[in-house]
Amino acid sequence: MTGTLDRLPRFSLAALPTPLERAPRLSRSLGVDLWIKRDDLTGLAFGGNKVRKLEFLVGDALEARATCLLTTAAVQSNFCRVAAAAANRAGLRAGLLLRGSPESPVQGNLLLDYLLGAEVRFTDDPDPYSADTRRRLEEWAEAKRAQGERPYVAYPHGRSRAGALATVAYVQAALELNAQCRAQGVRPRHLYVAVGSGSTLAGLLLGARTLADGLAGTRIVGVCVGSPSSLVASKVREFVRAGAQLLDLRAPEEEPALTDRERGEGYGIPTPRALRAIRLAALSEALLLNPVYTGKALAALLEDVARGAVRQGETVVFLNTGGDPLVFAYATTLEDIARCEVGEVGAQRGDGAGEPGIPQKGGRV
Repeated sequence: MTGTLDRLPRFSLAALPTPLERAPRLSRSLGVDLWIKRDDLTGLAFGGNKVRKLEFLVGDALEARATCLLTTAAVQSNFCRVAAAAANRAGLRAGLLLRGSPESPVQGNLLLDYLLGAEVRFTDDPDPYSADTRRRLEEWAEAKRAQGERPYVAYPHGRSRAGALATVAYVQAALELNAQCRAQGVRPRHLYVAVGSGSTLAGLLLGARTLADGLAGTRIVGVCVGSPSSLVASKVREFVRAGAQLLDLRAPEEEPALTDRERGEGYGIPTPRALRAIRLAALSEALLLNPVYTGKALAALLEDVARGAVRQGETVVFLNTGGDPLVFAYATTLEDIARCEVGEVGAQRGDGAGEPGIPQKGGRV
């Protein structure tokens, strides 16, 4: 089936393979063997997990002889930022329909969207999957066709080709991770990843359960950062089925393991534990996470260590999906934890012992 994967159209954008690095200080303090899969280092325009997906989407667009790429997401979307960058690399024009206001501060990903020359429009519809969002995208595509353009609508939902291709990107990532684990003698019992739309988790599940045999027994945990797990689960299943159909694989029947523990008040709203996890990652491993995705995912992992859901001595892979520009969009929110004393960051540790700012074995973050 890897032959089918290799035959799909693809446009090279990412610096692959991304590193698999051990986190020695956090490992020692938590009592687990923690490894970081650095998909924040995919390279294009501040990188992140979206670069892998755009390789397949842009490849598909070029095969269809498209002249422009249209997509939609939140005003601080990592996907839209990378879509604009990928379009430039491929000689396409990019159009972004952003959920938010034209009055939104021009910072973080939105600043980069403008710098990359994307045509930006705004919608006040908060639902990326609503009929109105789809209608707006299709009307924009029709307008482009009337102007002589050939638009490619990159709208990755589970029933679309774009969604299947986005899923396939992380089937390939699962194979890459599997090879790295084998080469380094790593046998992960758990893998943690932030979940927004669900295609990254779906690709990891599909790859691990069908092709990457070294990950077959790995517990793959998706940390919901926006929509509740009751909604995300159905979307992940749709992505899994779409990716499996594209690769001629049998879709696994396994229900995705999802947690709402760090979802908080919703997408883009940081939780207190996520903010502390961001500071801890920076202090212990110089690892820079963001409050929308990766901070919440690491917070859930740390809490599971504290609860015993991840046991002492077990091997864990944390997939850092990136989103670095979001750090600057949340500067005001992050300022308080950035300025606090090191000891205050891990104050809930309880015993004050060990390395500064890092939760000790069995202690809550």
